[in-house]
Amino acid sequence: MKKIITTVLIATVLAVPVTSFAMKIGFVNENILFNEYAKTKGVEKLIEDKFSEPKKNLEKLVGDIKALEKEIKTNELLMTESKLKSSKQKLNEMVQAYRQKGAALENEFKEMRNKEMNSFREIVFGVIKKYADEKKYDLILNDGVMFAADKVNITDEISVLVNKKVK
Repeated sequence: MKKIITTVLIATVLAVPVTSFAMKIGFVNENILFNEYAKTKGVEKLIEDKFSEPKKNLEKLVGDIKALEKEIKTNELLMTESKLKSSKQKLNEMVQAYRQKGAALENEFKEMRNKEMNSFREIVFGVIKKYADEKKYDLILNDGVMFAADKVNITDEISVLVNKKVK
């Protein structure tokens, strides 16, 4: 009986400071912020402008590969051994070139996106820090939250501030 009373007493003593301390908490949806940032800064247009020509070149290479494959399949029996070997070697070289160019383009795209994300995160972090100081927030969370009530969701307010900073 003494153990139960002692446990209840300790739990009560520990709970009093926690219940008397109210925190101001906010939640920010980083995906919404990035989409707004991307629209404001024109990230999609920038990516489209930079990657449209290389993408067209890759598409042309795919067309050339398909045409050569079709030619080999259609005329395989009529080709001389050396012509067939030469055509297959050319096809392999084209496929290898496609893979290399595709991988290089993919890496360049990821690098550009990461650069934009880093710029975005620096801006958002600065805006949120200033906002939290001004509005006296104790904690502001982002992704990884399973639920956030509308009253703690400050994404719209932060989005307005980020867009002002970007313009």
